[in-house]
Amino acid sequence: MTDAAEAIARAIPRPEEEPSPARIEAFSDGVFAIIITLLVLDLRVPREDALGGQSLDAALMRQWPLYAAYVLSFLQVGVVWSNHHTMFHYIRRSDHVLLVLNLLLLLCVAVLPFTTAMLAEYARAGHAERQLAAMVYSGALCAAGLFFSAMWQHALRAGLVSPRADQHRMQALRFHWMLVPLLYGFAFVIAWVDARFSIAIYIVLLLYYALPGPSVVRWQTRRGARLAALR
Repeated sequence: MTDAAEAIARAIPRPEEEPSPARIEAFSDGVFAIIITLLVLDLRVPREDALGGQSLDAALMRQWPLYAAYVLSFLQVGVVWSNHHTMFHYIRRSDHVLLVLNLLLLLCVAVLPFTTAMLAEYARAGHAERQLAAMVYSGALCAAGLFFSAMWQHALRAGLVSPRADQHRMQALRFHWMLVPLLYGFAFVIAWVDARFSIAIYIVLLLYYALPGPSVVRWQTRRGARLAALR
């Protein structure tokens, strides 16, 4: 066999080789970008013929639930994308189960434009309607958290993460992401009491996973390493 033929043979992936997660990550990034773009479509410019004698600034102010829901959901998707990026920083191989779990995660995140529009539309409605809208919003996020955590659990069990990764950090991230469905599940339950409490939990979770969350993971990593050294 010539050198050129050998080079071509090496370049062709063998069927038994483990697939790279690069395509999963690239596809997911595209879906996250589309979801964030769709969120803005619910923001509407008040029509001049529908002002009904009120000023434009008053009409814009009346739409505050739309703006609040847009910002909240934009940040929600951003946090999911950021943590997804962190996860795939450590995943070096993929398999069919990881692919399916990732698709189910995207299925739940992709419904956010719908749940966001519902939450904004019924933010000032009666208690029952506002309650249901908050529960649907929380339910979608809780399901997304379940699949996100399941992806990481599977990646650890199936040995899909880099063998050189710090195992204490891997376990810290495991605990960190296991909390997501639990806390959003709590937001789902608390919506029965008052939807405003549920929305407050969304904001707290956003702040945690966007700001101090990585610091907590670092602290858990150092703690795990110290405990292992004492054994």
